[in-house]
Amino acid sequence: MQLTFVTDLGQSYAVDIDPDMELENVMALLEAESSIPPSEQSISHNGRELTDPKATIRALGVGEHAMLLLRRRVNVPGPEGRPIEQDAEMMRLQILGDPQLMRQLQETLPEIAAAAQSNPTRFAELLRQQRDRAQQAELGRQREISALNADPFDVEAQRRIEEAIRQQAVMENMEHALEYSPEAFGRVTMLYVPVEVNSHPVKAFVDSGAQQTISTSYPTLSVSD
Repeated sequence: MQLTFVTDLGQSYAVDIDPDMELENVMALLEAESSIPPSEQSISHNGRELTDPKATIRALGVGEHAMLLLRRRVNVPGPEGRPIEQDAEMMRLQILGDPQLMRQLQETLPEIAAAAQSNPTRFAELLRQQRDRAQQAELGRQREISALNADPFDVEAQRRIEEAIRQQAVMENMEHALEYSPEAFGRVTMLYVPVEVNSHPVKAFVDSGAQQTISTSYPTLSVSD
């Protein structure tokens, strides 16, 4: 069976396991995928934390293609002595260090932006709520698809399934583009330096680590002579 584990930051890990595998062994597999040690893992299913490491996945009531929440137990102290989840604090510091990201957040999610600036504990709570809404939406989508599959001869149901699959493909393509070609989604300042190659003056582009490098054919052919 395949299970999907989702973190507060939206990271997901698909793991193939045997339903009779014990929870502690599943946590060991997750360590390889997420780099989170089993001692720091907190796994929840349908709002219930799974706490018995010796219980099997089947005994815990987790079914095929279930989505589970994976959190890290490591905490850092908040301003009032209350714990703040490490992932949430790392994200908050990233937002504070990126003025453009902060402006975007102020336009789309002003409450979270304000909490990031003045209330770390509130920010962590809002982040959890955001993740919970996303998880509930995904569970609702899965339930809808299951209900539609119950009647394979319903033309309208098949149309809605096709649309759901198309939307999923669009999101997967977007995630792939963000991971492998992030420069396509932002403004990039080009830096050129005049140099000579084999006595031919050319303008060299300073590579910033982008996934793709573009050059016209003329200088390429000139320096190869």
